[in-house]
Amino acid sequence: MRHFRHLGLCLVAAFALSAVAAGSASAGTVQNPTEKLGIYKNCPVNGYSAEGRKAELCVFSATEAAPEGGAFTVGGITVPLERQVQLQYGLAENPETGATEFIAPTNGAPAIVPTPEVVPGEPIGNITEAEQEEEGWPVGLKYSYALAKKRGKVKKVFETIEQAGIPVQNSTNIIFEEGVGVLAPVKIKGENKWLSELGDVCYIGSEEDPITQHLTTGSSTSPLTSEVLKGSAGELRIFLEGSAILLTHSDLVDNTYAVPAASCTGPYSSYIGAAIDKAFGIPAVAGASNTQLKGTLYESVAELIKKKKIAH
Repeated sequence: MRHFRHLGLCLVAAFALSAVAAGSASAGTVQNPTEKLGIYKNCPVNGYSAEGRKAELCVFSATEAAPEGGAFTVGGITVPLERQVQLQYGLAENPETGATEFIAPTNGAPAIVPTPEVVPGEPIGNITEAEQEEEGWPVGLKYSYALAKKRGKVKKVFETIEQAGIPVQNSTNIIFEEGVGVLAPVKIKGENKWLSELGDVCYIGSEEDPITQHLTTGSSTSPLTSEVLKGSAGELRIFLEGSAILLTHSDLVDNTYAVPAASCTGPYSSYIGAAIDKAFGIPAVAGASNTQLKGTLYESVAELIKKKKIAH
């Protein structure tokens, strides 16, 4: 059975053993990741990377339950992660470079599971008539907004983080708390009842211009304010001689990325986009926003998961 060469376990074995030695008495109570097969239900155990290499690893990670899951700040608004953010995919290794290659999950599942989060406050719930006039709103849009406000349909706004490119993971960096652990190009969908009725769909970020997260368990320094965020690898557990790992209480941070302006499609797209930009303070330069994800990472050898699925 092939072990995690890309993790560099042969190099970190001493570190890993010393890290878990103190907790060895309780390690037996920690569930082997391969026993939680449900988390790997979409792992592409028979899949191949775009470069033609077969999946070697199954990866699943999830933020903690609220209020410990972290938060993300886009421009001037901070959104606590009340619901779990989940990532799922497979990895292959390029034996020449040691780099990992992404393999999309099966069953049509997304690599980043879309999870709507409620935006605090009412970011577009109190657009005044003067502001509407200043932005040149058409009569139809003014009427629609007034009616929706009367019916309480502009109060709540939801944001959903979605995949906007291929994520890249470096587990060695995660364990050693250095460099980029997860590079994740994302986009954020903004929606509420009023926008849905209008037929407008709005995103912050896109495949062409994503919000690129350089998440690290080490230190991240804002190029704008010089503020330093400190992440943490958390607690590492190794199972089955390196064929499965569990990393709990990890803290991935990033405050280096830029955020583009909102882009909307629909009958009033330019007006709605401008309202979102004003409410969120975007576009925002690199370092004005930040992300903090606290959670658990599971990794197992794909062949092992495949055999267990067959056995069950």
